[in-house]
Amino acid sequence: MKKILIIAGSCNSGTAGLQADIKTCARLNCYSATAVTSLVAETTDAIKSVVCLEPSFVKDELCTLAEEFSFDAIKIGMLFSEEIMDVVHDFLLTQKCKIVLDPVCVSKSGHKLIKDSAVEKLKELMRLATIATPNLDEANVLFEGNFKDLPCDIIVKKRVSEGNSIDTLYRKDGSLQNFKTPLASPLVMSGTGCTFSTALACYLAKGKSLEKAIGLSKEYICQVIKESIDTKLGKNRLLWHGAK
Repeated sequence: MKKILIIAGSCNSGTAGLQADIKTCARLNCYSATAVTSLVAETTDAIKSVVCLEPSFVKDELCTLAEEFSFDAIKIGMLFSEEIMDVVHDFLLTQKCKIVLDPVCVSKSGHKLIKDSAVEKLKELMRLATIATPNLDEANVLFEGNFKDLPCDIIVKKRVSEGNSIDTLYRKDGSLQNFKTPLASPLVMSGTGCTFSTALACYLAKGKSLEKAIGLSKEYICQVIKESIDTKLGKNRLLWHGAK
């Protein structure tokens, strides 16, 4: 069984963050271990508060995991502070596996999830990644529409066109490739970005090529969207990772 390390924030609603990551790993038959970076109190519609954990504690998490595990892939989500990014950077230098970095900058509700001063530090961290998975808003924050001289391969999610969801893979060599799937219903969903990046880490850990892993991850997202469940807020829906 492949082992995935999740470095991410905790989402109390269970729809995003490391909770969604753990569910994705379980569904795709991978073992997940976690290093928690932050705690987020939120609904699927809005964030109430964010607590960033001490960098020294995050370092202890990573050190203890390194003693016990050899990981096949690492998925990185919300980091928030430059100090935590430095801790993660030093840890990644000791690892030899696929690294998927989901550069969590802005929540679906528009809440900033990263300090302004940490944007450049996050781009530095990308140099150690196999691939980064920003959505359109995050890509604009990080690259301002310029995908030349990238720190790693980037797949930008998701552009909607003529009833299709289109993700674009920008390679460091300047080439690009589009991945298109029919737009899954319902359209308003929480946690898709976290789930996609974790699925990608799982498939890369299993030895799939990057192109194949992206295609399979998009198929997985479509599946769990179709099986999503409602909340009493009646707005965003929750991905159901028990979908068959």
